[in-house]
Amino acid sequence: PMKRFEYVKLALSDIPEEVITEYNLHEKAVDGHVYVEVRKGMYGLPQAGILAQELLQKRLETHGYYQSPIVHGLWLHKWRPIQFSLVVDDFGVKYVGEEHAQHLVN
Repeated sequence: PMKRFEYVKLALSDIPEEVITEYNLHEKAVDGHVYVEVRKGMYGLPQAGILAQELLQKRLETHGYYQSPIVHGLWLHKWRPIQFSLVVDDFGVKYVGEEHAQHLVN
């Protein structure tokens, strides 16, 4: 979740009619627009990348992974011979021993 909610102005013309009907948006619209409160990440929101990064870090730390202090996007394990890099939607893994790769998968 975001530390501070964001608000987005959406044109009704950009929203599918079934969504407009289900949420009764015509009654809530002002000049053909509705305002939406964003509580989590949303595609296109500038904060989406940092929110995903923070969630990834929180989840990986509990399993012994940490981000390299020198190379942004490079993750290492505290004692396993495994490291991986994540940049946007590209993912590369380097490991020694199948059991260590399986630890990352599981």
